[in-house]
Amino acid sequence: MNRRFVLTLLVLCLMITGGSSIYAVKSMLPVKSETTKWAVELHKSKLPSPQPEKYKSYELLVTNLSEDTIDVTFELYRPVQDANQEQIILADPFSYDMRPKETVSFSQFFIKSGAKELEVVLSWNDQNRRKHKQSNKFANFE
Repeated sequence: MNRRFVLTLLVLCLMITGGSSIYAVKSMLPVKSETTKWAVELHKSKLPSPQPEKYKSYELLVTNLSEDTIDVTFELYRPVQDANQEQIILADPFSYDMRPKETVSFSQFFIKSGAKELEVVLSWNDQNRRKHKQSNKFANFE
């Protein structure tokens, strides 16, 4: 009888803690990706979506962690149902000269409800005019 009670209690505790950790993984905003050159953070936007049942509103912060001024181009993508295609979120790629330690904020952009992934692509040229690209993928952020 005692063993059965302890076993039941143990299973119940595991179910409770396992359920809460699954919930925590799904709602982990803000999320951050960091390298030696860039810090990219995804947050829920403080500004509401005009159609909250169709689109979620997010904010993106990109920080230049290097000591160089960099002319960077930002592109944001969200996968569509066909895995061979990408859908761009921002109509046009956005370029900007970022000073050292400067942060650029995209204070509001929309992602279709149910989307599971966002890809942020940063591209720039170094001092030798070589092109560089960094891709940051955020998944299960809704």
